[in-house]
Amino acid sequence: MPGLLFLSQIALEAWAEQKKIEFQGNLMTLAAGPQRGRSFVLVPAVHFVKVLNTDQDPNQLLAKVKTEAQLRELGAEHLENSVVLGEIAYEVHPGFLAEDRALPTPATPKPQVVAKAGAPGLEASGAPQGRQDGETARAEPLPGYLEEKRKEAEALARFLLENLS
Repeated sequence: MPGLLFLSQIALEAWAEQKKIEFQGNLMTLAAGPQRGRSFVLVPAVHFVKVLNTDQDPNQLLAKVKTEAQLRELGAEHLENSVVLGEIAYEVHPGFLAEDRALPTPATPKPQVVAKAGAPGLEASGAPQGRQDGETARAEPLPGYLEEKRKEAEALARFLLENLS
């Protein structure tokens, strides 16, 4: 699910109390900051943070986010801060996946970016990976729909970083 961002239930509750966000059903709208008015569709999800009854993670779910629908498909049971899948219990953080509701805009040509390998944020710029240290390369522009998703994710991340308190 590229272009989605996990938001914890705790963070959303705090922002709602601070009047930084507003809800209408599963639609969250930013009520403060430079992105005010921007809306995001929220889908219930959990973030897997710990295996509870073993040292192994045979399902390879640690550090991953799964929606409630995906949990049902796996046959997992979710109750508050835990998920049980077969014989394995996990501690999870409940929350939501946020997807920007903004209408896609036509792709505009972007100038080529020259970046050094290892530079911070290189992945977000769309630069190819796998270069050797010190090698420079021209980043290929992303297709329009992926570039739009990248911009949306960056805008949401910027809002979250500016408004976390």
